[in-house]
Parts: sequence; C-alpha cells; structure tokens
Amino acid sequence: MTTLSLDHTAIVNSRSIYQKNIHDAANYPYKVIKVPSDVKLGKKVKKGRLKGSKIYILTLEERATCDSDCEHWLDCYGNNMPFAHRFEANDNLYPALERDLNEIDNKNKEYLLRLHILGDFFSKKYIHFWAKQLEKRKLLNIYGYTRNHPTKELGLSVLNVRNKYGKRFAVRFSNYPDDPMSAQSENVSTDGVGCPHQLGLTESCGSCGICWLMNKPVIFYDH
Repeated sequence: MTTLSLDHTAIVNSRSIYQKNIHDAANYPYKVIKVPSDVKLGKKVKKGRLKGSKIYILTLEERATCDSDCEHWLDCYGNNMPFAHRFEANDNLYPALERDLNEIDNKNKEYLLRLHILGDFFSKKYIHFWAKQLEKRKLLNIYGYTRNHPTKELGLSVLNVRNKYGKRFAVRFSNYPDDPMSAQSENVSTDGVGCPHQLGLTESCGSCGICWLMNKPVIFYDH
C-alpha cells in the first residue's frame, strides 16, 4: 500500500491524490449510489436476516471527509484507487442521494448500503441526513466503519443514530476497542473475530455478514 510523506500535497491539503476523480454530485451524469464491482464486497447478501438483499455503495473523498487522527492517514487504501469516483462533501450531495435512494426503493425489498468505501461521516448535518433516510425508508439498511470516535461530537452523533436504529445502522467504530461494535486493526487489538474474508473463509462480505450481524469486535489485518 502506498504511503505518502508528510509534505505530500494530498496530506498537506487533506485531500485525495486523485483530484480528477473528485465529482460534484450536481454535475455528475451517473448514479452517486452504485452497485459494487468489487468481488470482495459482493453484489448480494447471502446469509442472515438480509439474505437476498442487494448491496450498494457510496464513495466520498478520503481525508477531506475524515478525522486526521486516522491511523491510515498516510497509507489510506484510497492511495491505490485511482479510478474510484469520489463525491464532494457539499450540499449538492443530498438531492443526488435522495434521487438514487428513491429509485432503489422502487426496485427492491430490503437492501444494504455500504458507507463509505472511501471517506467518512463529515458533519452532523450529514449524519442527520442518514437518520432521516432510515426513518422514512423502511427497506434501507446501512453498514460501514467510522474513525469518528464517540469521544468526539461526530462520533457521538453516529452512536446516537446506531442506538436508535440498531442493526439497520451497523456502523462500527474503527480502532476503538471500548465498543463491542468496533473494527480494529490487528496492531491495535486482537480481541475479536478475525475478518473471515481476509482469512480465506468466505468469498465476499455478502457471503459473510458478521460486520452488520455480530455484536463483537471485528479484527482486520493491515493492508
């Protein structure tokens, strides 16, 4: 995984390396919420209460939306994703998300949205947006990871949404071992269940499901 130096422009400016693939949702001619192409993630849930549900993804700009305390600030896996389309964290994002969610609602029973392939929860307004979507869209389920710990304002807002919606908002705190719904790098803690996909025990996230089903820490092995 590419590690950037402290004086790299992307680090100094808290941005992605790949500025040509940062898009304003208002001018983007395609869907903002996408069907995953990554074999690792999978396209459908294959077990558990969401079995048969389609998986969708959203990608924001790494670092620009992230807590700078992130352990992977310099070696974010976005450094090696030159072709991923990232979306700017601005007010144009919200109507585009609503549009895509409306279309998905009309096509599916329950579905699972992975927040965020890159990026993170960047404001209280944005977190509140997802709380509102969960309230009005009973088919929507969300999972993902955040480096916003509940010791800070944004992390506490994430925790409040999770407490209200439970497993429909299965967002794990990254590298925060105090919380059972967390996800740790192996060099932070090994107290939990190792990622079955990384261990070669399952073909994809969709065929596993522990990240949105299990109330125990998940251990990831450093990239």
